[in-house]
Amino acid sequence: MPAARKQPLRTCAACRTGADKRALVRFVRVKDGADTRAPAKGQPGDAGYRVHLDPSGRMAGRGAYLCWSKACFEKARKAKALERALRCPISADDYERLATEFVDWCSTEQDRVGTVLHG
Repeated sequence: MPAARKQPLRTCAACRTGADKRALVRFVRVKDGADTRAPAKGQPGDAGYRVHLDPSGRMAGRGAYLCWSKACFEKARKAKALERALRCPISADDYERLATEFVDWCSTEQDRVGTVLHG
């Protein structure tokens, strides 16, 4: 009898709830191709980083996870939890873009899976 495979666990950056990796939404920090300046040692700062929603969960870059909840997204925005987890500043325009992507992605996943979103 084969041993049960361990499921990867991740923590929501906003509410700190642990869950299966596939039960959370991943955001990823990637290097912006237009700006190739290297960050100061130990300080990522605004060295050309962009934050994207990662529906596949496989994009290269530093990742942070949130619950499928609008409340968790708003809590992360207010507390700057994504900025801390990704170690880069996120502008208000980027937050608006991410909020739109997040709501769109959550609604398509709700339709596809048939689950109800919280918040």
